[in-house]
Amino acid sequence: MEEGKPLFGRFMLFLFVSQAMFIGGIVALMTANPTISSSLISVGSPLIILITLHLAFRWLWNRMTSPFPPQEMHHTAEHRHFQSFSWGYVNMGLSIHAAVDDTYLHMEPLLLWRVLGANSASIPFSSMTPAERGRGVRINGMTMMGPKWCFQKLEKSK
Repeated sequence: MEEGKPLFGRFMLFLFVSQAMFIGGIVALMTANPTISSSLISVGSPLIILITLHLAFRWLWNRMTSPFPPQEMHHTAEHRHFQSFSWGYVNMGLSIHAAVDDTYLHMEPLLLWRVLGANSASIPFSSMTPAERGRGVRINGMTMMGPKWCFQKLEKSK
């Protein structure tokens, strides 16, 4: 896994080019053969969505989480499911199972996101600094927003 900044430009280029090609193909086929264009929409749309999600996780989410591999949670960790986090360009609304122990913020994406390539992460509080807002922290130069309860240990350790 490559580490570093998210490949936002590469992802946006893929998104625009793939959508232009897909929509252009549909429009071209509608004039030639409307039956084939409806089949292309039915089969192609879910496929484009799956590929886009996979690349978003690979080029954006996983590059941010790669320095923070999953760690074993302490048995006293506080757990909550379906939490919302925004980190840099990625918004994972209601799709993270979070846990907090004395050392780490553990983040596990929903099973569907993990199947599509999203990695789990354990981010040490030592890698976080409080952001301007109360619900945010800075990690490797990028702002992460999330539930306040996830960052309470950071406030106590500083």
